[in-house]
Amino acid sequence: MKRTIEVLAAASVLLPVAAAALADGMIVPVRPTVPVRGHWSVKHHHVKVTVRDQVASVHIDQAFVNHGRRAMEVEYLFPIPPGAAIDSMTMVVDGKELAGKVLEAKEARKIYEDIVRKKKDPALLEYVGFGLYRTRAFPLEPNKPAHVVVTYTDVCRKDGDLVEVFYPLNTEKYSATKIASVKVSVDIKAKADITAVYSPTHDLTVKRTGARHVVASYEAKEALPDIDFQVYYKAADEKIGATVLAHRPDRKADGYFLVLVSPNPKTASRAAASKDLVVVLDRSGSMAQNGKIGQAKEALRHVLSSLGEEDRFNVVTFCDSLDVFFKKMADAGRKNVEQALELVDRIEPTGGTNIDEALTTAMGLFDEDSDRPGYVLFLTDGLPTVGERNEGAIIKNAEKANETKARLFGLGVGYNVNVRLVDKLVKTNRGASDYVKPREPLEAKVSRLYNKIKRPVMTDVAVSFDDVRTSMTYPREPGDLFDGDQIVLVGRYDDGGKTTVRVTGRLEGKKQVFKYPTTLPKVSETPRSAFVEPLWAVRRCGYLLDEIQLNGETEEVVDELVKLSKQYGIITPYTAFLADESVALGDGRVHRMRAGKAAKSLAGATAGYGGQAAGRTRATLNQAKRRAAPAGPVPEARPADGLSAETVPSGRGVKQKGWGDRDKAAYEADREVRLTNVQNVGNQTLFRRGQVWYAPGTGHLRLDRAEDRAKMQVVDRFSEAYFELVKKNSIDENRILASQRSKEELVVKLRGQVYHIK
Repeated sequence: MKRTIEVLAAASVLLPVAAAALADGMIVPVRPTVPVRGHWSVKHHHVKVTVRDQVASVHIDQAFVNHGRRAMEVEYLFPIPPGAAIDSMTMVVDGKELAGKVLEAKEARKIYEDIVRKKKDPALLEYVGFGLYRTRAFPLEPNKPAHVVVTYTDVCRKDGDLVEVFYPLNTEKYSATKIASVKVSVDIKAKADITAVYSPTHDLTVKRTGARHVVASYEAKEALPDIDFQVYYKAADEKIGATVLAHRPDRKADGYFLVLVSPNPKTASRAAASKDLVVVLDRSGSMAQNGKIGQAKEALRHVLSSLGEEDRFNVVTFCDSLDVFFKKMADAGRKNVEQALELVDRIEPTGGTNIDEALTTAMGLFDEDSDRPGYVLFLTDGLPTVGERNEGAIIKNAEKANETKARLFGLGVGYNVNVRLVDKLVKTNRGASDYVKPREPLEAKVSRLYNKIKRPVMTDVAVSFDDVRTSMTYPREPGDLFDGDQIVLVGRYDDGGKTTVRVTGRLEGKKQVFKYPTTLPKVSETPRSAFVEPLWAVRRCGYLLDEIQLNGETEEVVDELVKLSKQYGIITPYTAFLADESVALGDGRVHRMRAGKAAKSLAGATAGYGGQAAGRTRATLNQAKRRAAPAGPVPEARPADGLSAETVPSGRGVKQKGWGDRDKAAYEADREVRLTNVQNVGNQTLFRRGQVWYAPGTGHLRLDRAEDRAKMQVVDRFSEAYFELVKKNSIDENRILASQRSKEELVVKLRGQVYHIK
């Protein structure tokens, strides 16, 4: 594989999409006869969901544009999946209300299939089995946006205290161009305190106007949404909220669980603990480059000014020698903070880098008899050049000096940092690491990190299940729970049934235990929590990459990494060869060889561009809280070096975090890559070889081998045999058929038979 492929993508790429509770609307051309896709686009898509007493009032504002040269007569379709409970729906086009009709699934099926037959476009097949809201046809003039407003009400699904709000954006994938503005806002009021607010699909901005009122929103520009919008919230009057979501698709295999631990916003301010904080700041000569020392000083000022009056603090600055602001931990009163701010002004970069002495000194500042949680914020831009320089010795010395078990948070700045050293330091001292690119704003990064750990509510958190064996839980140590944040823990369980989740930790100065009765399914009846399984897989991949980076590669670890990447479509620089169309999907020997080579590269990437890129990749996987946007097929993309991809602005697609010199500019500009020959459809990952897409269970087959062709039944698209398959398929199976595009072929296994759809 060429170097460009090895460095293509580093973060989680493809994660399955849960089944929809509702479906977003789309337009379908009636005249002229053109395919469903490619002739129209959405200019904007704004959604407001108001949830009161589990009832959601939904207001959709869309603008559709005809890209043709003449008027297009279209109708508006709103697929309604089984189980949805829409009680009313209204549609207004350019100020005029259009009559519509709700059709049951049997009648709707015929309409979907008729459209697919006439258009020779399988786009709507995934909705076969759904109901349908359908309007009469209306004209869509060329390049003149038609403003469409749809309102309806629905009842949200509820399981105990957990409520699910779902709004699919998936049908926007039929838009010919990216959408200028996408907004989804969920306004929630409950009769109890809202603890957990969690989205497995999107990064949310959460604003609270009270303990029982939350507005969770998502916004993107120039986007093409292809993942449905999903939010869970829990309303319960409890100090610490715990929420459990679980999925077990196979009774004979382990299930997967997710636990959310959240503080009650009403009690968090009262329960927040006073903390001890030591900031360890590198002031070696290299910090003078690119204005780093100025940004670091400004960040330090922010941290000091944000300390609570009951907190205690100290600052250690280091080069080849050390400067400690106070002889012991100082109260964060006005006098001490002002004195520290004056000392910050005097910091000048000079000399070498004595990391060992700086950290052992910082660890020794904490009081052994203090019951306050302790935190070290460690910032460096270089390798150890003075004093102890051996990695193992520095790690051992810091751990030995940390008698109070303070948590170490490391921030590596630039490409000269020893990433392996920083990561081992934070791992042995129960913290987390992050890295800053050479020209990335340092001040904002430090401020965000500190603001996250600013107010600890519950410390030394542990989560366990009664009478259930759990395994492979990530993170291994949940850490501390902070005000405005939540712990996301994933793992596996061996059997289902009723159980109790126990959350223990120090709260309000004493150890406390909270119990939450719950039920883990023996086998899941619906895929509504299917996202838990691939989220676990993402975290597991992060753990395996840590093992390679920190302890060296082994055959077992590499094999498992490849297996998870194939099964869940988690493409990293170390498994990017799976997206190389010259690599046979069933060739385990080649997979092991290429993955082993990449693993050796990772194990040796301790510094430089590659070291930082590897560190950020692992941090992305280890801290994942939701499914990443899937990399889907992009029609205009062209194959390059055996792999198809497009580079897009940050916020959409797959972050490019490799370490080839040709990719450094893209990495530093935070550009992203979207794979076009690996895609997820529903809960399945498909790989492309040439013009053929291979669905799960078929990747070992090849069309150029007679013995493989003999196992396949050839079916022409849109033939009677094709529609017989459609009738027998589940919704998820029809989604696979719906993903096939013109001039593409599909190899898929249905009910034990392999089909080659041409």
